[in-house]
Amino acid sequence: MWVPPARDPQSFSAWFERSVAAVRVAVRRVGVLLVSMWLTLGALSWWLAVASFDDDRGRELRRILEIDHTTFGPMGSPATAELTTAEGERAWELLQEIFWSALPWLIVLVVVGVVASAWSVALVARVVRLDVADGPEASNPAAAGLSSIAAGALGRVPAVLASGFVVFTVFAGVWIAAVLPVVVVAVVGGGGAAIVLTVVFVVLLVLVVTGWLWGRLTLASVIAASGGHGLGVGRSWALTHGQFWFVVGRLLVTGLIAGAASSVVNVVNGFGQFLGLATYLAIVFLLQSLAFTVAIVITVCGHLATIDQVDQVPR
Repeated sequence: MWVPPARDPQSFSAWFERSVAAVRVAVRRVGVLLVSMWLTLGALSWWLAVASFDDDRGRELRRILEIDHTTFGPMGSPATAELTTAEGERAWELLQEIFWSALPWLIVLVVVGVVASAWSVALVARVVRLDVADGPEASNPAAAGLSSIAAGALGRVPAVLASGFVVFTVFAGVWIAAVLPVVVVAVVGGGGAAIVLTVVFVVLLVLVVTGWLWGRLTLASVIAASGGHGLGVGRSWALTHGQFWFVVGRLLVTGLIAGAASSVVNVVNGFGQFLGLATYLAIVFLLQSLAFTVAIVITVCGHLATIDQVDQVPR
């Protein structure tokens, strides 16, 4: 009797099926909650943009720059507006006034967006992990109510934020250290050619180093969201030891799939530029919110499937 061969649990197809199954779980359990939250943030961003550029100052700035006739006008309109010196100075003055008046709301939206991103990562990770957990909740994941899942995810937000901050600090440190050789060459009196060659070499080196660090540390936030390993930085480093290309290949595929949603949104946004400023901004902010929600779900689920596979590789 023919017996179908057993599939390698570390194969790419196994990873892909596990990722798709995780996406289905996340969409079924918390999809409505995530979409509602991000659409609300998108609507608030739209309100701030319209309020900033549709008052007296905003209308004057749009009139000077001819925004309504170039960006949002009929096809065939000129792409840029030629300004006199006085118009340029007035446009810059209006832009600064609009920016400083909107700055407090911008800060609030950025802070809320960062926290919402961390909570979204924790929420997806928690609901997927709950679906495959051991115990009575494994056979009936719905036994854990949405409120308890959301509350548990909220408790992981500080860890996710701290994990992201640590990883960001590492990358920032690499770029800051990369400036030192250029400064040294300039201080010792190196010529323009020496400075240019140093910059080119340093940039190439930094790109290689940051790419390597990305493959080693990018799983940290999802690990922190899942819980049990602190900020997840050490765990990500240990899991990816000797498995760099195994991990990076799956992360690149995840990023390409998640980025496809933004590409579709950008195409749709192109048709909205002829509908007027407020309508165009509404389309942009709301569709980008949806695309960001989809990207978070796909990215977290792909990372979770990668973590599970790497964790099963014999050491």
